[in-house]
Amino acid sequence: MPEAKDRTEPQPATASRPVAAMSTLAGAEHRQRSEWRRSWNRFARYRPALFGLGFVSVLLLFALLPAVFAPHSPTEIFPGTRNSPPSSDFWLGVDNAGRDMLSRIIFGTRTALIVGVFATGISILIGMIIGSIAGYFGGWTDALLSRIVDTVMAFPILALLVVLASVLGPSIATITIIIGTTFWTGYARVVRADMLSVRERDFVLAARSIGVRTPRLIVRHMLPNILGPVIVLATLGIGGIIITEAALSFLGLGVQPPTSSWGRSLSEARPHIIRYPHLAIAPGVMITLTVLAFNVIGDGLRDALDPRQQE
Repeated sequence: MPEAKDRTEPQPATASRPVAAMSTLAGAEHRQRSEWRRSWNRFARYRPALFGLGFVSVLLLFALLPAVFAPHSPTEIFPGTRNSPPSSDFWLGVDNAGRDMLSRIIFGTRTALIVGVFATGISILIGMIIGSIAGYFGGWTDALLSRIVDTVMAFPILALLVVLASVLGPSIATITIIIGTTFWTGYARVVRADMLSVRERDFVLAARSIGVRTPRLIVRHMLPNILGPVIVLATLGIGGIIITEAALSFLGLGVQPPTSSWGRSLSEARPHIIRYPHLAIAPGVMITLTVLAFNVIGDGLRDALDPRQQE
């Protein structure tokens, strides 16, 4: 009987292990939620970032559902209304071809965001691949890739884009790919610098010691620790790409008619800007507000993702 009693004594400790594991998991989830809450509080503390987030949310609705918000088709022509100023029928006026400016602005939002978001995604992908390889391996690999980055940065970007767009032909897909494959250098430099620091941390050395393969180590363990600066840089970069797309469309090398584009609207308004300034004001204001919104969101994310910020 005493022996049976001794065998049953460890059972309470064994039964408590799942409870302890669940408690540990719950504690980790609580800490993660708390960190997200603190990040959001830091972001919301910067009021312009909230304005930028709200404005970009409206732009996303315009881009996803332009036909719902636009009063007319962007290609519909209203005879006898060319260059008409803003009125109750046409809130932003009518362009030189007799098309509703408000509808063209709303449909142009889709073009701006498609180029801005997808070109930024291409730039991030290329920049993270090159930057992580250069920062992780170092040595001659780092030197070679760094010289490639410096060479690309030495080219005047706008002139390079004009040449490439002229050779490949203007279209929304071509412009997105061209911009995405030329704006990656900034991401590569940021990722390389952070990777040089992260690769010396204890968790990386421990992962190497247990035989974690290099691709898995970089993708699963190192890159998540440097995403903060990349996200901030990407948010700021979207505004620059939108300006670049508008510049190319203004020069006639971007989106082609009848597709709506803010830069194209500016180009069409240029010959009439003295007599009919409203043709240039609407697309110009939209470009300015959109770039400003992404910039202030980037400022807010910089504060939110900085662990040194105090509540």
